[in-house]
Amino acid sequence: MRLASFLAQGTERWGVVLRDPGVADREWLVEPVRAEAALAAHGPVPAPGPAPHFLAGAWPDTLVGLLALDDAGLAALSRLAAAVEQRARTDVTILPRSGHRVGAADDGVELLAPVPRPRLCWGLVTNSPSFVRNRPGVPLLNLFPLGHQRPQGAVVGHGAPVVVRHGHHLPAMAYNVELAVVIGRAGRDVPVGRAMEHVAGYTVVDDVSGTHYFSTVPGNAGAGYSLPPGYQDWLFQATASWAGKKADTMCPMGPYLVTKDEVGDPYDLLMWTRQSGRTRDRAHSGATLLGIERVLAWYSSFASLHVGDVIHLGTMGIDGLPVTPGEVAAGTRLEVEIERVGALANPVVAPDDGPGPAPPDLTRHPSWAVRELALRERAEPGSTVIGAPADWSVAGVRHFWTAFGNAAPPTGVDPDGLPRLVVPRFLNGPASALSAGSAAGGGVVRVPARATDLVVAVELALVLRRLVAEAPAGSDTQVPGGTWTSDTAALDGLVLGYTPLVSVCDQSFADAVAEPARAGERGIGAVYGRWADGFNVVLPAPGPFLPVAALPDPAGWWGREMWLTTAAGTVRGSTTEYAAGPGELLAAISRMITLFPGDVVTLGSASARVRVPREQYAAGLDVTAGIEGLGSVHTRIAGAT
Repeated sequence: MRLASFLAQGTERWGVVLRDPGVADREWLVEPVRAEAALAAHGPVPAPGPAPHFLAGAWPDTLVGLLALDDAGLAALSRLAAAVEQRARTDVTILPRSGHRVGAADDGVELLAPVPRPRLCWGLVTNSPSFVRNRPGVPLLNLFPLGHQRPQGAVVGHGAPVVVRHGHHLPAMAYNVELAVVIGRAGRDVPVGRAMEHVAGYTVVDDVSGTHYFSTVPGNAGAGYSLPPGYQDWLFQATASWAGKKADTMCPMGPYLVTKDEVGDPYDLLMWTRQSGRTRDRAHSGATLLGIERVLAWYSSFASLHVGDVIHLGTMGIDGLPVTPGEVAAGTRLEVEIERVGALANPVVAPDDGPGPAPPDLTRHPSWAVRELALRERAEPGSTVIGAPADWSVAGVRHFWTAFGNAAPPTGVDPDGLPRLVVPRFLNGPASALSAGSAAGGGVVRVPARATDLVVAVELALVLRRLVAEAPAGSDTQVPGGTWTSDTAALDGLVLGYTPLVSVCDQSFADAVAEPARAGERGIGAVYGRWADGFNVVLPAPGPFLPVAALPDPAGWWGREMWLTTAAGTVRGSTTEYAAGPGELLAAISRMITLFPGDVVTLGSASARVRVPREQYAAGLDVTAGIEGLGSVHTRIAGAT
């Protein structure tokens, strides 16, 4: 079956795609509730045996909701689709009464990504031998999956524009076709031999990237995908490259989710990348270096898979086919196709950004995840804004953003060996990596069985109040003498509050590195090590900074004492260690990436950290982390049971 998410008259819906037996090349988006009602109105389907059993109107509201029903939901939908197809052979009205014609503009139908709001949109890189064959300067292949997490605002459907603001396409943007799997069954520690049981089906992803975050490096504008000396560490390279993929609209997906029974062998599919009808690359899914089974087993060894998660497997052909500014200006169309999965096409649009700050109109945003909230806010002002800290919950967070290397002294390196930069490093991870502790003794953080030593630290984090696009820069100002005055009042409309955060980073990923190795394999542990379920512990509700009279700015974030207490004692640090403050970090991320209400952004790890061997946490380790004027968060770390 081919399954779709779509808008009809502005309302999100989902359905199964069926061909019209009476009209060649005509297809219909059949909504199960409508189809079931239409069939019932005309009595049982004329066929021997009992009438087929569907879901008696109890269909979920979303496609992900259907996938959550596992095999039972797909089986019921298959029976319904077969019944509609049979009726359609003799009744030309059944398809119009059951849904919407694909491509009928007058019906107000807009295809969305099959999963419009993926919790996990994990894109692998360098996952094919062809990557090395096409890049002579890359001498080694991955031995385990390397990849980045995309936020929901990056995801758009078939036909939606890829919008390249702020020179994101200068001197070139890039794209390529990738096969994506959609998870239909949740799991942890999934064995390789049973991994395919967790796959609902496949879809097409166009992996688009741009160069805005490369050009933010002083003096690097117009340099494309290269960086100057001083910015060559892997985590900044990942920031510049992967943030360009995280930017709004950079992940077209669709047009449909095709169930695995219809696709067959996922390693025997031809794949094409085209531009405005011109073929630019052809590849084959059999070029996958690390297949679906091992990728799912790897990820689930440290974090949970959830229904509706999307994992795209990297290019199987040429990585990053360039699109020139001239082609963008003339109007171009990115087209990608995978045999038996589908063809996806999206125009590229470069709006005139103008001379001054003009945040995009989010009510017209191509990503439904963003537009849905913006439209609701316009219709009911305040309905999407988190009014008070008590209204926020970790369970509702969509994105978790982390700064890296943000605590290096002006003339040295931070505890991870990263030099201080004027442009912040940042990446995002799955929101399931967050959990809530308490001021009196929080829940237990379960450490995966694969884990070895842990690095535990205290960090300053903030929680967003509303949708944030292009937050104003300059809300943090360094004054002579190296101190900061932070205009936290300027962020009040954007930030719900602040919280100390206990970060836990599993060091076992270093053990998977086989030298000689690529820099990404050595560096990704700082990212994956924090992705485990609940590894980043915050207060149940953020709060304001209480004034501290001794500080240069008594109500600001700068200069506050930080502490971390474990059985080994207490280590201390200060927020003075941070290079980029809350305002600077928000401005850097949101320049191209829309942030969501409730998102958590942490300024990253500083010197108040400890390394904890497995034998010290296996039976349970109590941890308390605090920041002056924000209070303390407590949690307990325990080994896998």
